[in-house]
Amino acid sequence: MYPDTMTADGAEQSHAAVAVVLVNWNGWQHVIECLDSLLAQDYPNFHVFVVDNDSRDASVEQIASWCSNPRRLKGWCRHEGAEQWSESHAGESILCHIIDAAVSPAASALERTAVTIIRSGGNLGFAGGCNVGIRAAFAGNFSFFWLLNTDTVAHRGALRALVLRTCSDTGIGMVGSTIRYYDRPEVVQSLGGARLDLSTMASHLIGTGCDLAAIPEDAAAVEREMVYVMGASMLVTMAFVCSVGLLEEDYFLYGEEIDWALRARDRFRLAYAPTSHVFHKSGATSTKVMPLLTAKYYYRNRIRIVGRFFPGRLGAAKRGLALDLVRHSLRGRWGLMRIVASVLLDSRSLALEARLARPS
Repeated sequence: MYPDTMTADGAEQSHAAVAVVLVNWNGWQHVIECLDSLLAQDYPNFHVFVVDNDSRDASVEQIASWCSNPRRLKGWCRHEGAEQWSESHAGESILCHIIDAAVSPAASALERTAVTIIRSGGNLGFAGGCNVGIRAAFAGNFSFFWLLNTDTVAHRGALRALVLRTCSDTGIGMVGSTIRYYDRPEVVQSLGGARLDLSTMASHLIGTGCDLAAIPEDAAAVEREMVYVMGASMLVTMAFVCSVGLLEEDYFLYGEEIDWALRARDRFRLAYAPTSHVFHKSGATSTKVMPLLTAKYYYRNRIRIVGRFFPGRLGAAKRGLALDLVRHSLRGRWGLMRIVASVLLDSRSLALEARLARPS
């Protein structure tokens, strides 16, 4: 297990500045619960960027209002190790400021405040929203970017564990957390990330469904299986972003974190921080999108990943889709059947288009 303390250069790096990026779309209730746990982190040096993707529920105003009067809201669950800033700082406000995506924040403003709310100007999807936050963070002196889903609550030591794992090896570019279900915190959703089944080209979360006793102390076994880090919580180094580039925005929903990891596979290692625990509501933000539209992105982007990075495995990917088609038919999911069938018919053109459009 990696050490809880660092020495020499490691100690200096372990307190390096972190830009936390949250992307919101009509989900301010999730954002403020996430924020409350983030501000209670035991890590001393971070700033939160909340990117609002043109919400229609007054999210920007609601989040700013909560920052002026932080409080626990009805319905929030308590999780072991996750603290709430509002309970330990009763009566205190959180300094935040609101900007448009076209405006670069002043470095002095980032130092004075804890939260920056950015109006993106449109629904840019997860990748586009994250990129807005990362670009804004370039105005500060940040060494890491922590991309975190808004429908999460973080253990108080989650960020520290991610940074320490990264600092233990200069070859690491991206680190994942232990993701636990928000409503079933004793059950694991993912140990860091996912593996790839080459027979169907479908990805599977590592450790999903296991209980807490199965969480390994040594990250190495998990890291050997990881093809990408689960996007619900991923810490990325500045060196990674400068070398690999920003997230690819043409996925819009699903697949962007896989693409990012695969673009970096010859330059950086993926890692897992077992003691970085994050509680995930699992789809609470994406379910506001029509389920069939969500499924369309999921299946189309699965083929596009294959086209960009594994063009010789298109046949395997089509077999995987055929299996899903059968499963949906057996359950009477006619809408999902139509989507999978459509993607199967278009799979060759989708793969070719993705390959030609692959970023250099």
